Amino acid sequence: MSHKILVVEDEAIIAEDIALRLEKMGYEVVDIVASGEEAIAAAGIHQPNLVLMDIMLQGLMDGIMAADQIRETLEIPVVYLTAYADENTLKRAKVTQPLGYILKPFRETELWVTIEIALSRHQAELEVKKAVSTAETNRYKAEEVSQIKSQYLSMAAHEFRNPLTTIQSSAELIQEYVNNWPPEKTQKHLEQIVMATESLNQLLEDILKFGKADFKKTSLNPAPLNLASFCERIVETFQLSAGDEYRLIFTQQGESRVAYLDQKLLWHLFNNLIANAIKYSPAGGEILITLSFQPDEVVFQICDRGIGIDPEEIDTLFVPFSRASNVGTIPGTGLGLAIAKRSVDLHHGQITVESQLGQGTTFTVTLPLTPVP
Repeated sequence: MSHKILVVEDEAIIAEDIALRLEKMGYEVVDIVASGEEAIAAAGIHQPNLVLMDIMLQGLMDGIMAADQIRETLEIPVVYLTAYADENTLKRAKVTQPLGYILKPFRETELWVTIEIALSRHQAELEVKKAVSTAETNRYKAEEVSQIKSQYLSMAAHEFRNPLTTIQSSAELIQEYVNNWPPEKTQKHLEQIVMATESLNQLLEDILKFGKADFKKTSLNPAPLNLASFCERIVETFQLSAGDEYRLIFTQQGESRVAYLDQKLLWHLFNNLIANAIKYSPAGGEILITLSFQPDEVVFQICDRGIGIDPEEIDTLFVPFSRASNVGTIPGTGLGLAIAKRSVDLHHGQITVESQLGQGTTFTVTLPLTPVP
């Protein structure tokens, strides 16, 4: 494909002669204009590969002023045509970083060589600029990954410390007073150890799962799944763990159907959403879990009456390590919702949040009943 050239020359006969020579050499002349203002407009319209610009032009704007604007706004290379080679003119022209000068009168060979050198030089500059931009992007990404890893390790270490401290202190107390304590007191500390161990297991699971999701190593493995039975098992498990402190209520709407979903990812999804609903609800609170079957999709809702979320913070909820500002001392890594979002995305589904401070939060998850290609 031939290179496109814009000719800017206020002498009509000279302009036509230049255009004929350029076309003879195999270039495409996109336009001939006679003023700086016209040159800027034509360059914007035609987006030529090069502008052949006479320095002395009609009107208030000479070729140097026009070339400066074209370079700044369009990044199109300019080669000057001029019969003037005085020091002041050249000094002004250099500021616009032209890719060549052609002194009138000129030979065709001189015109062709200057244009080809200018085009090659401009292409080389573009490639260098692209390489620099790519290097900067890669450096920024590397710094971002390094920062995330540091934050990730720091957060994980902090979150591991609390349950480990509980396990250690309870174990030491049992070891020292096991022969003097009543059985119920020993049992209480044993239960604390069990709960802390479960917390550690969940934390470790979140961290490992996040690591895989973050580096796109998690794949979707859909299989037939009875969603009603699946949800009932999850609710029963959480109710046993919560005891009488919280009440989980499960309801189903619509005729039960088999869905093709990834059971493991789905477990992580609901494990995080229900665990959060319990964690941020007051003692004695109710957690409502609803399963609704639609013609081509299934909708899950997890609703609590807990501390709620500031509406302005909802957009950042699914960002790794992000936590709402009102969580206080309630433990958490800020990874659970990031994992939940990843699980939904892999199913080509949607997850939305409705919340008000002090009134509670509702997470709505919509998933297709069959895998999306």
